Amino acid sequence: MKTNITFICLLQNYSKNVAKLLCDKLDMYFTDVEDMLEFELGDVDHIMNMLGSKDGKKYMKETEVKVVKRIASFENTLVCVEPTTLFSNKNFDRLKKTSYIIYLQISPKFLGKRAEETKDIIDEKMLTLAFTEKDKMYVDNSDIVLNCSTYKEKKAFRKLLSAINSFFKKSKKEEE
Repeated sequence: MKTNITFICLLQNYSKNVAKLLCDKLDMYFTDVEDMLEFELGDVDHIMNMLGSKDGKKYMKETEVKVVKRIASFENTLVCVEPTTLFSNKNFDRLKKTSYIIYLQISPKFLGKRAEETKDIIDEKMLTLAFTEKDKMYVDNSDIVLNCSTYKEKKAFRKLLSAINSFFKKSKKEEE
């Protein structure tokens, strides 16, 4: 049985803000995969330097799998995850077994605008991947896709509540 919600979004701060509003409303716990990775890895600067090496990349992937496995065992938790963590289809499948997947989809234009406003650092590689095959994968495999390209966080939260309500009404009808 699915007891969690997993958010996928290219803007970490945006995703966290919407997630925290939803957690308050639904009385859920909150966790962020990137925060858990930082805790698990310790010295993030050292790890980032290691990523240039084959062993560093392997260690990072193994740690991501370990963290995602742990998160998949949580209950009543809203999980924020960056798309780069889901480059492994195993991680995506693991989360999908215990979570309703919600993709907060944004356009490249919105991403650039928000990054300037919030001073988020945008990885060009991630930006390119986000609007190609991975975007299609997230759309095809998410339970709910909300195009947030024109919404500030509070409006996205209200639209998301409506989308969640519609999703569960539809699911209930299909069960009957």
